Amino acid sequence: MIVLLCLDEKNGMMFHNRRQSQDRGLRSYIREMTLGANVFMNHYTKKLYQEFPDAIVREDFLFQAKAGDYCLVEDQELRPVESEIEKLIIFRWNKIYPADQTLDLCLAEWKLREEEEFEGSTHHIRKETYTR
Repeated sequence: MIVLLCLDEKNGMMFHNRRQSQDRGLRSYIREMTLGANVFMNHYTKKLYQEFPDAIVREDFLFQAKAGDYCLVEDQELRPVESEIEKLIIFRWNKIYPADQTLDLCLAEWKLREEEEFEGSTHHIRKETYTR
């Protein structure tokens, strides 16, 4: 599976029990990037990502996705499925928020393969692609 995450500069995923991925421009970017592929998410994520009408929405989506499928993760722990992750694509905000939940994987165990920067609708965003 290919995991898509939005993180702040300190790997925060959620702050004050809210998502970090509300940027309209980012959602459009992800939609174009995943066009034609399976995209999995939970019900919490689907509330925001309405532009993904064919998304596979399940609470246990991380355990259902197969190789090559995209998983849009906002509030899930990844350690239980770490061995199934082929690639991490992190969209990093140029901010630090008071995080309630942080990424539970050690990025030092992954290789940064690619970086790209772009402007979202509300944030400057850095896309980081990691593989094993």
